[in-house]
This record gives sequence, C-alpha cells and structure tokens, in this order.
Amino acid sequence: MCYCMLHLLVRSEASMNKKVPEITESVEDLKVLLRKATKKHEIRRLNTLYLLKSGEAKNRIEVAALLGVDRTSVGNWLSAYETGGLEKLLQRGYAPGRTPILTEAQQAVLLRELQNPEGFSSYVQIQTYIADTFGVKMNYKAVYAMVHDKWGAKLKVPRKSHVKKTQ
Repeated sequence: MCYCMLHLLVRSEASMNKKVPEITESVEDLKVLLRKATKKHEIRRLNTLYLLKSGEAKNRIEVAALLGVDRTSVGNWLSAYETGGLEKLLQRGYAPGRTPILTEAQQAVLLRELQNPEGFSSYVQIQTYIADTFGVKMNYKAVYAMVHDKWGAKLKVPRKSHVKKTQ
C-alpha cells in the first residue's frame, strides 16, 4: 500500500467510530451463499461479510478498498445487516416509478373496449376515446406504447381482399 492510502486509512479510521456488527454466519456458510448468489449487488454485500468474518479485512475502509466501493456503501450494508440480518442486507430497494396516466379501472375499461370486435381502427381513435371517456389527454406515443407494446393489442383494420374472391 502506498503512503497516501495508509494515511487515508489511518485518518478515516479515527473518524469512523462505528463498530463492525457481529456476523453470525460462519465463513463456510458465507462461501456457500456467495457461490449461490447470481446478482452483482448480492455478491458484493455477501463479500463484505465474508471479508470481515474471515479476517481478510478488519474494518469498513479495508472492505471498501478491497471491493472497490465507497466506505459509506459498506457502512450502509453493515447497518442493514445489523438491523435485519441477511434478509435486509440482500434486499434491494427500487424507486417507486412514475404513476400511470390511467387508473387500473380505466385501463380495464379500455382493454374491454379493445377486445370488442368493432374495436378501434387507429391509435388516434383510441387517443380520442381516452380523452372523451376518461377526460385524460394522452400523447400518441404513450397510447401506442400502452396498447401495442404493453398489452400487445392489435387494431381492428380490414385486410385487403381480392375483388373476385367469394364471400
């Protein structure tokens, strides 16, 4: 280790008063869990416990240096482990995402209308139906994405037929 890295370790060590939580799993159990883990975030978090339990790292800063992550990430993972064990450590929170423009009830009505044999002949027609029925103004691309991409619904368009074809 270079001088600057050692200096950083010593300086950071003094400022980090929080103790490493006691890891209840054995080194062998952690090895098994690491082999079974498939997701990158699970592997990193389990590696944190393994490095501390096996003695390869003594504190959060050493773990962070070995894993190539920030020490606050390691601190957050260890806090999660301390409060909820392995389950909380491996749990990954996701942002809730944007709320849909149409409610579930409105989507159900629209789906029923799309299954109607007469149906809609264009996405513009669906767009005006949504505006008239639900009072919601939707962009053409949003209508297309919802109907075509999300639901896989097809427009009811008559196909070409030969003039001499018998009905």
